[in-house]
Amino acid sequence: MNITELEGYWKLACFEIQAKVGEDVFQRHIEPLKLLGLSDSGVVSIETDNNFSKTFISNNYLGIIEDALRRALSNKFSQVELSVAVTQEELPDVPFTIDEPAKPVSVSAIKEEEIGFPLNENYCFKDFIVGPSNSFAAAAARAVSDNPGKSYNPLFIYGDTGLGKTHLMQAIGHEALKHNSDVVVCYTTTEALLNDFVESIQKGQQGSISFRQRYRSVDILLIDDIHFIAGKTALQEEFFNMFNDLTLKNKQIVMTSDRPPQEIHGLEQRLVSRFQAGLITSVESPAFETRLAIIRYKQQHNNIRVPISDQVLQFIAENVKSNVRQLEGALKRVAVYAESFVAGTEPTIDDVRNLIKDMLEEEVQPDLTFGQIQKVVAEFFNITIADIMSKERSQNIALPRQMAMFLCRKLTKGSLPEISRAFDKTHATVLHGCTTIKNRMEQDPILKRQVENIAQTLGRSPEELYLTVC
Repeated sequence: MNITELEGYWKLACFEIQAKVGEDVFQRHIEPLKLLGLSDSGVVSIETDNNFSKTFISNNYLGIIEDALRRALSNKFSQVELSVAVTQEELPDVPFTIDEPAKPVSVSAIKEEEIGFPLNENYCFKDFIVGPSNSFAAAAARAVSDNPGKSYNPLFIYGDTGLGKTHLMQAIGHEALKHNSDVVVCYTTTEALLNDFVESIQKGQQGSISFRQRYRSVDILLIDDIHFIAGKTALQEEFFNMFNDLTLKNKQIVMTSDRPPQEIHGLEQRLVSRFQAGLITSVESPAFETRLAIIRYKQQHNNIRVPISDQVLQFIAENVKSNVRQLEGALKRVAVYAESFVAGTEPTIDDVRNLIKDMLEEEVQPDLTFGQIQKVVAEFFNITIADIMSKERSQNIALPRQMAMFLCRKLTKGSLPEISRAFDKTHATVLHGCTTIKNRMEQDPILKRQVENIAQTLGRSPEELYLTVC
């Protein structure tokens, strides 16, 4: 197989890899890889820039890369062999975690000390498709970019993964810089902020002072996944003071989360209060019309040189519903297929159905297990499955346990005796728990929203909660 043909298969594999690891990880770690060739024994040779990259990819992404290539190349593939382009001095042996940079990267040319991640050039307002599911959030983001620190401060955007929260947030940064190139924008994640905070503590007093000076000197702080701050007492204390300092200076803060502030368990009430003082808005899953508009736009603006019929675009929009990221991934996969394997002819619906078979299967809801529900509920409330299974009767344990019972009753085909055995509780206890949650949902809108959010996390529509009676 020549290198040109192999590159076609590599592109297909890359779309699957990108869908699994996310765009940011893909751009930083996978896209720079250089494809060298395929041996007769099925070994795909890939070159990295340095030993650090080789070790990091081997520890975190090699299995994902090999799985994707195995599906693309079928029996022609056996394994991946990573090599280093230029011999460099070995870097220190440090623990690696997925999507965790050793140090944040600068987004402001005027800051001598590096802070935050670079803004993605594709995450601008002009590339964000507005529909009923996100129109309010988009309008709020534009207002903030026009008047940072004055309109809606802080701005809190929440919603499921892949719906455009990060896109909107970074678009604010881009637009603000267009208005004033001297503005200091910092985009980061809560995980990176935590890593930076821990590192500053390890450096002693001077490290802590430097940390505060850097983050409190920005004009716009964009922070992703703020819900990960839950339960981290020291970081919450530091962020509380940082938040107060920035807002007193009329500096803009924008945050994203998978849920609204009042539903982030383990978040101190004083932070909840601060977050609620600004504007809270959500992004929802796009309707069919918006999904179709998105892929039509992407087809026109992403250098797709092969013809793709509107019938095919409609098929994708009708069947890939989970999030925008998956939708874009499906379009890219079809475009590469048409360009590399069918000599520029338009792919048929059958071609596309086979090409995105894995995505279509993901859209089909699998049967939920009791264990899955217990796990998601435990994670939502920052407790363990052991806590749910325990005899502990305190409210912070009993309520999640009852929610898990209620969700098992509503979202599975399990009988009361089966649910009883799964929780190691009596039939009467399970029935009481289900009834308690049902009654409280009718009276407590916050609790109702919590249960619905957990159902959505499990891939189920909130409407399913009201189809039957416990």
